[in-house]
Amino acid sequence: MVALDQLKHYLLVSLRSFAKYKSSFFINLLGLSTGITCALLIFFWIQSELSMNKFHEKDAQLYQILENRVFADRTITAESTSAPLAETLKAEFPEVETAVTIGPSSRFAKTVLSVGDKKIRGAVQYASKDYFRAFSYQSLEGKITTALHSPTSIVLSEAFAISLFQSPALAIGKQVILHDGQPQPYQVSAVIKTPPNSSESFDVILPFDILAKKWPNIMEWGNTAPNTYVVLKKGTNIDQFNKEIADLVKRKSDLTHRSLLAVHYSDFYLHGKYENGVQTGGRIEYVRLLGIIALFILLIACINFMNLATARASYRIKEIGVKKAVGASQQALSAQFLTESFLMTSLAFILAIGFVFLFIQPFSELTGKQLHLRFDLKQCGFMLGVVLLVSLLAGSYPALYLSQLKVLQTLKGKLQNPVGEVIARKGLVVFQFTLSVVLIISVLVVYKQLNYLQTVNLGYQKDQVITFEMDGNTALPTIIDRIKALPDVQNASAMDHQLTGHRSGTKGLDWEGKDPNSGTEFENMPVYNELLETLGIEMEGGRFFSSSFPADSSKIIFNEAAINFMGLEDPVGKTIRLWDEDRQIIGVVKDFHFESLHEKVKPLFMLLSDDPSTLVVKIKAGKEKQAIQCLTKLYQEINPGVPFDYQFMDKAYAAQYQAETRISVLARYFSALAILISCLGLFGLASFTAERRRKEVSIRKVLGASVANLGILLSREYIGLVGIAICIAFPIGWYLVNGWLDSFAYHINVSWWVFLLAGISALFITLITVSFQAINAALANPVKSLRSE
Repeated sequence: MVALDQLKHYLLVSLRSFAKYKSSFFINLLGLSTGITCALLIFFWIQSELSMNKFHEKDAQLYQILENRVFADRTITAESTSAPLAETLKAEFPEVETAVTIGPSSRFAKTVLSVGDKKIRGAVQYASKDYFRAFSYQSLEGKITTALHSPTSIVLSEAFAISLFQSPALAIGKQVILHDGQPQPYQVSAVIKTPPNSSESFDVILPFDILAKKWPNIMEWGNTAPNTYVVLKKGTNIDQFNKEIADLVKRKSDLTHRSLLAVHYSDFYLHGKYENGVQTGGRIEYVRLLGIIALFILLIACINFMNLATARASYRIKEIGVKKAVGASQQALSAQFLTESFLMTSLAFILAIGFVFLFIQPFSELTGKQLHLRFDLKQCGFMLGVVLLVSLLAGSYPALYLSQLKVLQTLKGKLQNPVGEVIARKGLVVFQFTLSVVLIISVLVVYKQLNYLQTVNLGYQKDQVITFEMDGNTALPTIIDRIKALPDVQNASAMDHQLTGHRSGTKGLDWEGKDPNSGTEFENMPVYNELLETLGIEMEGGRFFSSSFPADSSKIIFNEAAINFMGLEDPVGKTIRLWDEDRQIIGVVKDFHFESLHEKVKPLFMLLSDDPSTLVVKIKAGKEKQAIQCLTKLYQEINPGVPFDYQFMDKAYAAQYQAETRISVLARYFSALAILISCLGLFGLASFTAERRRKEVSIRKVLGASVANLGILLSREYIGLVGIAICIAFPIGWYLVNGWLDSFAYHINVSWWVFLLAGISALFITLITVSFQAINAALANPVKSLRSE
């Protein structure tokens, strides 16, 4: 009962304090609620990221097989493997319970599927028959474990089944026509539900054997394109297993530069970055970054509370002295201030929940995830932890500092050790703005790097270029000629590549002078005539494929990186051997980027193809709308009933850096909020300083001091503190941004002006924040302040 009465007393005193010091109350409430809102939103995003791909029943046993490919200057870790690998692992290693081969939909074009007159384009993924024994997607209809056992089976996603049949139940057993070359019927064997925390994206799954029949050379050990996954038996020692499989490719072929390793599948989403064969990071870096930003924002909000509480101490020391004189212990006073902190944090938390409800949908759209405030055990535990942590952080220093004041000094209205208190308060301000300046530097560098990625010379022209798949029975030369004849089209060609990542590669090349101990994988890029003219790729030597040379189907073109690797001098006219067939080099193209700028340009060769899947159309500048209207009409004429699904090449390129772009935008918003919270605290401190020195300012004004001089007098302390913060932040910011830039093979150099701009911005923001209170105090009527003197 006594404890309850004490608690009521603490709450009542806290509420009276809030009412008495309204300005600091509202500053703390706004700062803490903003900080908690940011922390909650970031937590929901981090929770979603950490749960990716964790839903599979055999998650602990599910591994992805990667390849380390050792080249002369580096080691590349690749997801793509040889197609025979899965069956070999299952047959030769008793630790393997299930092995699966997948042809990811991202590597292959979307394909038209139809039911009756309804035609829809869908992302097709090819998977071996045991796919659903490894990956446990929920089956809405059909027996999922045997859904891919028949060569004529097809599995649909829930959304795709609804698009074709109105419901999953109506889809089972029905026939779907796949329009990939000759139309081929398949029977729907299952409809599955893809959870939101899955990184896989597909509309349709077909048996992998179909892909193997379409491209027989995919089954050779020297070629790579599919991904391989295994379910290991419980108790398998993964380190020992990796030692056993490391040289498997070398034992099955003459490929001495490739070695295998197994990594936990659900971990790879976050830890997918490898350098020289060693795991060095991935998306987990962005998870940590936003987690640190959330912590920084909370710290800044807590620092505001601590600073304002200690700064306000001079108004409360008599209250503390009276309580001590009548017997209040140090513990009781500490409890009073911690209760005040907890009450403030609780009010801020309630306000933050309202902000979360208001902003969670826009935040979900910004992050590309569907986030929810669910009040489940994990979320409630985190929210309670935030309230307690913030209460302790914000209230601990005021509680310890104020409760230790001596009775005599407090009754006289004087602080015992103001120097220590001032130093601590100034140190916290420096810490706040150090974090803020580091965030400003980081945001500026990330923005510059992303801008560089969009403007750097890629070796080809991506602007005003669209790509799409052309189906139907019309011959490719006829289609391209008709596209070229459109008035707003500049040029047209075709290729079997998206220029946004590895598609397929091979080591099956031999040339004169080849070192038998050296090896690399050459990217395989089938193309059509005039692709270089369409994309603006430049020739280093020789010529490109042309319809004027009928024998070009037996020729080959390399990029500069390939020629440099092979060590060929005057390569044009020389003969190499590809897949046991002689081919003459007719040209060398200048290096261009067909992967993201995280990777260096790799060796590549081009072959002339008579049926590449992707049409490439260069549109005249300013004529995009008219050209697309004409292309849509032509497309519908050739492919009646099929929607014209096109993509601008510059947008496809930008999508490679979607994670960086989203993190950049998030960092920008949260950094602005961190600075805003810092400024709120600075505004409160400046208000307190102006009030404390009100009589001094009045005397100086009576003695002739100008408003400008008084403004400088009251502002210079905080300008100096921010100056110290800038000096500390510069080396920290330089270290952090250079570490991030090193993840790109091609990146900007950090310029001195970035730091200068960050410093000037921090000083300007500080000056605006502080000068308002300083000038307001300087303009006050000195008579009112000196009336009592």
